[in-house]
Amino acid sequence: MTTTSTVSIFNRYALDYDHWYRKHEMVAEAEVKTVSMTKPQGFGMEVGVGSGFFASKVNIQMGLEPALGMAELARDRGVMVVAGIGESMPIRDYSLDYVVIIVTICFLDDPKKTLREVHRVLKPGGRLITCIVPRESSHGRFYMELGRRGHRFYSAAHFYTVKELASMLREVGFVDEEVIATLSRGVGDYYEEPKTVSLGEAEDYGFVCVTATRRD
Repeated sequence: MTTTSTVSIFNRYALDYDHWYRKHEMVAEAEVKTVSMTKPQGFGMEVGVGSGFFASKVNIQMGLEPALGMAELARDRGVMVVAGIGESMPIRDYSLDYVVIIVTICFLDDPKKTLREVHRVLKPGGRLITCIVPRESSHGRFYMELGRRGHRFYSAAHFYTVKELASMLREVGFVDEEVIATLSRGVGDYYEEPKTVSLGEAEDYGFVCVTATRRD
């Protein structure tokens, strides 16, 4: 994950975080399929690459990550990792075809600053794929309750609705194009085939990816 205030948490508990994907294999498979359906093409980067789980599954070549414990796991999965935070990326202007942000946005200190940085590093017409757990979904409410109880990860998270995310994207210079979602049947370990939905429908899904294009 790429956050300045919670780096130490993800660094210390990197293996615990990564274990979630093995514990919930069917959910993880549905989320990977959702990301893959956004079809990131060219040379790109995942902001908050974490343990490299998604990047290694959908062939994202590079990851940005400040937590050394997470970065080591990502490198073990074959991902090229750059040390840094989303709010200040050590990446050249107009150098990437796409950027992927998976759940990380809910842990960022300043999500709009990070989105502006993404806009800077993308080529004209470049694509941003942002995946979240919507705040009003059953998954969002479940994780927020865990956070209120002091969960080491979710207590540091701030969840957004899909409409709030879309609004932030437009504000910093993106045009949202497509929404792909999965996990509509509530919290549980199951696989659900992802599908394209509207912004309004997406709030009811547990994992949602919004694809947006850099507006020049």
